[in-house]
Amino acid sequence: MTGRRKIGFVEGERILFPENRLSQQRKISYLNLFLILLFLFLFTWSAKATRFNPAAFTDPANLTGIGRFVSGLWPIEHSPEFLKNTGILLVETIEISVVGTVLAVVFAIPLTLGATRLRGEEFSRSSRGTLYWLGRWSVYYGSRFILNLCRGIPELLWALIFVVAVGLGPFPGVLALAAHSTGVLGKLYAEILESVDQRLVETGRATGASELAILLFVKIPASLPVLLSYTLFRWECNMRAATVLGFVGAGGIGTQLTISMQLFAYDEVSTLVLAILGLIFLVDIVGQVIRTRILDHSVRCNSDLLS
Repeated sequence: MTGRRKIGFVEGERILFPENRLSQQRKISYLNLFLILLFLFLFTWSAKATRFNPAAFTDPANLTGIGRFVSGLWPIEHSPEFLKNTGILLVETIEISVVGTVLAVVFAIPLTLGATRLRGEEFSRSSRGTLYWLGRWSVYYGSRFILNLCRGIPELLWALIFVVAVGLGPFPGVLALAAHSTGVLGKLYAEILESVDQRLVETGRATGASELAILLFVKIPASLPVLLSYTLFRWECNMRAATVLGFVGAGGIGTQLTISMQLFAYDEVSTLVLAILGLIFLVDIVGQVIRTRILDHSVRCNSDLLS
């Protein structure tokens, strides 16, 4: 008497029989249900802790204050002197974002080289346990720590620190954007370089190329369009951040916006907000056009450079 043969499903290198597959699906369903309930609990608890109350918008006193503020926004301030000053501050805001982004790229490049994890069997086999291997990982974790420190402190806090250090004006704004963006760009650059197709890297190592040659002729050409795209996107983010650094005295159009708010000059606030929105929309359009051109003209890795 022969037993009945079970029919299984191949999943990877395992064979799952129908009852085992059903049991695994139940476990996944229970896990998903638990995660959903956990999320709902955290949201409810957080909303209560933050006193989240949409009904506050319908409170008569709040509606009166909102109406007073909105009515003060019109007509906007359009005197030639104020418009000229607004234009000067917009140019200063652009200058802060450009210089801050360029400095961030300069500082991020060496940190990226240290924070990029060297992967692959050939590298691990040839260097594991050596003094170079120990030093390389020490540099890796040290660079990652610096990047996390720069990225973990927001721009406004950096601006406050540099205002105390070097005084008021656009210079602390430049330093604040450079410090924070160094951490952001350094991490992005490292992640992008690590995600390069490992087959290209191993092919380069098989030819006897050094790690520097692999970096220059494999990793960077293969990821250059993405690197440039993220750098440009970071400049757009810095442009937005530069508009609010003036709240703490770090230059830009935010300085005048703070003064106008404190003087309850809502007509000036309206002009400044419209100018900021126009600048951001313009930067978004320009950035999108440039990123599209960069990605359309991608640079491909030329393996002949390694031979």
